[in-house]
Amino acid sequence: MTDKYPLPSYAVSAWVAGDSLFIAFPGTVSEQGHTIKLPASAGGLLAAVTIMKARSQATDLRLNARGTPTRNEMDEALSSQDKYKAWLKAMGAAKEQSAQERAEAEEFLKELGL
Repeated sequence: MTDKYPLPSYAVSAWVAGDSLFIAFPGTVSEQGHTIKLPASAGGLLAAVTIMKARSQATDLRLNARGTPTRNEMDEALSSQDKYKAWLKAMGAAKEQSAQERAEAEEFLKELGL
């Protein structure tokens, strides 16, 4: 863990506005930055932490790489329970989830009506 500046290259910006949690990914040398929107809930926070863990281990931080999901990818993943679970598994979170994290993910899916 580092608490020194400058921030690591994989750092993101995050904020809450209303019922949404926004995660902004900085641009790279070849790509413009972008922002994704998640629900401002325990499940949304779990998804954000999952993304940030993946980014900290990623070797490629370009758009659509592991740890840098696109808006469309997240919208699609959040549109169905099966897709969301598949996304979590692909990000490597399913194996690391504790019982509490699984409960929070289930609550997130309930909030989405799934």
